[in-house]
Amino acid sequence: MTEPREPSLLSINLRYFTLRAVLFGGVLALVLLLGVNGWIAFFLALAGSGALSFPLALRQRRAAQRAFELRRGRV
Repeated sequence: MTEPREPSLLSINLRYFTLRAVLFGGVLALVLLLGVNGWIAFFLALAGSGALSFPLALRQRRAAQRAFELRRGRV
């Protein structure tokens, strides 16, 4: 039997990007539902999703960093 392969750097980064994009979309929808419009809604969603993604995407961020370090041969 073969060992399970580690996910590729591309798939890890794609999961991380997708999670952050979904968080941004959710926060933007919430801000728009609250009645904020225009650029203010965009920047509020950007700040809010950034703050939320720090703890929520920690596992994906660490996996991406680890995969990058393995690829570069630093570990």
